[in-house]
Amino acid sequence: MSNPNEAPQPQQPGAQPPQPGNVPPAGYQTPQGYQAPPSYQAPPSYQQPAPGYQQPGQPAYGMPAGPNTAPPAGLGYAAPARNTFGLDFNNIAQRFRDTTGVPQQLTISYWLWVAAAALGIVASFINIFTLRGLFGEMMVGPGIVGLIFSLVFAALYIFIAIRLKEGSRWARLVLTILGAFAVISLLVQVATLNLNFIGSAVAVAAAVLMWLPESRKHFV
Repeated sequence: MSNPNEAPQPQQPGAQPPQPGNVPPAGYQTPQGYQAPPSYQAPPSYQQPAPGYQQPGQPAYGMPAGPNTAPPAGLGYAAPARNTFGLDFNNIAQRFRDTTGVPQQLTISYWLWVAAAALGIVASFINIFTLRGLFGEMMVGPGIVGLIFSLVFAALYIFIAIRLKEGSRWARLVLTILGAFAVISLLVQVATLNLNFIGSAVAVAAAVLMWLPESRKHFV
């Protein structure tokens, strides 16, 4: 029998060290040439991005992507961005006549807005002679003032219509409001047999066409 008081013998060279978790006996010596494995290091903990962090070309962290502001693809010229006012006279003639890349329904709407603006000028010109025949020369001056206002508003109408066919959302909103006023004017003018109802009817038709499915794709 072994004596319990007998001291343990030294570990022989080449022997395996005790497995992790086992307590070595008293007097245990590490074998010669044995190298302890490197200590385990936990990977660095993941940290959430700081508030306001934004990767290049990506929307802000936690925020949805904004609306597209680039002009519609396929236009025949370089149009301003959708969200800008876009007042540029360098190529205004081409912007007026060129409808390349514009959906057919929206093209018809555009030319109807232009026609409504032209009809407003014609109506103001006729009113000069109408007022003169009814009230004499004293009403020619107010008639001319009305014609000047019609020219200014017609130019504004046409410019907003240009921005409409260039995909500007604010232009469609403004023309929608003008179309709503045209509906009210149309009802009054038909009831009073006013010839200006023609221009109002054209404006209403233009407002409807720019909200049809084919036209709405131009503003996405």
